[in-house]
Amino acid sequence: MKWLSVFMIVSLVVAVLSFGYEVHRAKDSVRQYVGIWEDDIARAKLFQGDPTLQNKILKQLKEVHTAVVKSEVQNPDSLQCLVSTEVPITLNSLPAGKMAVCFGESELVVKALTSPVFMLGVVLGLILLGFGYRREFLARLHEQKLESELARNKEISEISRQVAHDIRGPLMALTTLSQLSHDMSTEKKELFDHAVARIKGIAEDLLAKGRKQNTQSSLPVVKTVQPDLTDLMDSLLKEYRFSHPAVNFTWHKHIHSDAVKVNLESVKIQRVVSNLLNNALEALPESEASINLTLMERQDHWLLQIMDNGSGIPEDILPKLAQEGVSYGKDNGNGLGLYDAKKTLESVGGDLQIRSRVGVGTQVVLRFPKPVEAGLDRAVATHHP
Repeated sequence: MKWLSVFMIVSLVVAVLSFGYEVHRAKDSVRQYVGIWEDDIARAKLFQGDPTLQNKILKQLKEVHTAVVKSEVQNPDSLQCLVSTEVPITLNSLPAGKMAVCFGESELVVKALTSPVFMLGVVLGLILLGFGYRREFLARLHEQKLESELARNKEISEISRQVAHDIRGPLMALTTLSQLSHDMSTEKKELFDHAVARIKGIAEDLLAKGRKQNTQSSLPVVKTVQPDLTDLMDSLLKEYRFSHPAVNFTWHKHIHSDAVKVNLESVKIQRVVSNLLNNALEALPESEASINLTLMERQDHWLLQIMDNGSGIPEDILPKLAQEGVSYGKDNGNGLGLYDAKKTLESVGGDLQIRSRVGVGTQVVLRFPKPVEAGLDRAVATHHP
């Protein structure tokens, strides 16, 4: 309705301007025509001779402009009309009186509404109206999308909280079973405890997300405990080596720091790396399958490289893989693993890069920024040995 009102106002303004332009044109046409016969009209008026020529001239005024309805030379002040013009008459450069001409309002309105000026104004108004409605439609569509996303996030939050709540029951049973299993080997018990701890971390993370989605007040920011990346990778690789004995996992560390601290929760790091390892496992060949993991140190960040000898990914697919919902080579893939990994790393100033060759394998490089304190300590150690 807002843009329709604007269109109506613009159309009215254009109509008024067009009407004024047509009045100007009508008066100008009359002045030009009278200028041609000015001497003959002046003689007939001053000397009151044969009025035949004068009447013929006045009659032709209606042919000059169809809006002319009346004209008067002898007694011009007697003409009373809404739209009129007065044309001075001279004879041999001497004043000889004036001539009054009346124009019909309806004829001028018709001409104004059919003039190119009005038509152009209407077209521009329609274009403005179209842009206005398009903008309003896109704004409404964006608003509906936001509402839909909020509703979806709320639903996901509720599901997360419910799943986290339901996990607690079997988690407690697993914890109790771990404590009672005296005949279990030390290695298996360690793996069992690690798996239980991971499930517990996932449950707590789901509950935290649910609370964050549903709270409206600004809560104080709690400083995240900085886990050690090497410890997490060591325990995670133990789990994967036990679960996938046919795969050759290699783990190299090219670092000179005592600790590899990162500003990211343990459960998120484990989730990111687990998703990437699962992707690599699904692409591996049946024989001589290998996954190489390498941790490298740079001045202000850590690099974790995960490389497999799987089937590889085509070059045209690679740029799309980190987008939400995009998957490759999986019948039931949902396209969330790489998207979540990239989003998680970017949330702390990190990044994720993928390189791959079909038939050779895939390399994923994760960049973890060093904590500020670690970066400062490193800078001090560099400048002051």
